[in-house]
Amino acid sequence: MDKYHLHWYTDEIQIHAASAIASYKLLLSLVAENKSRQSREVWFALVSFLTHAAMISKFFDPIKADESKKQRGEALRTHLQVAKDSPILPRAARDNLEHFDERIDNWVEKKEDKVLEMVFDDRDGFNFINEPKGAIRRVLIAEEMVFISEDRHGNPVETKLSPVFEALQSLQDVCLHKLATESPYNYRLAQALRNYER
Repeated sequence: MDKYHLHWYTDEIQIHAASAIASYKLLLSLVAENKSRQSREVWFALVSFLTHAAMISKFFDPIKADESKKQRGEALRTHLQVAKDSPILPRAARDNLEHFDERIDNWVEKKEDKVLEMVFDDRDGFNFINEPKGAIRRVLIAEEMVFISEDRHGNPVETKLSPVFEALQSLQDVCLHKLATESPYNYRLAQALRNYER
């Protein structure tokens, strides 16, 4: 993989990192306000955050990878200083997002009459409301910034969001540094080009 190839991947990863970071900051601001804590916007921001993180994960840890994809993942992890145990990489949350339709299929087949979607201040509140246990669509425990959902088999899946956010911030810093110092391209701002053409 040459410097041009590395640039293309790095630029795309940086776009997703920036988008995920912005979504997480929006999520924090929504959860902090009583009037927006239980709004749909919370889930818009959370799903956006996790979706962009999942997109990044695919660059480093591709699904059903042939040899070239494995080499790409290894090269990018090395280039962008991403550890194999990075919180960005686990597939559980990624699979959860990609197979949401199967989860709804399961609820329909099981004739679920309780499907939980709520932001809780703490885990005690969640445990109290979730008795007897029902299906979990989306739960956020604000005190811990933990997202709880289900896998495709109905088993609970917990994702700690703060470590993912922190890893994305570090990744974005590395991406921006690489793009600024190692890019083989020279960019011209669109506005400067328009001014020149007048």
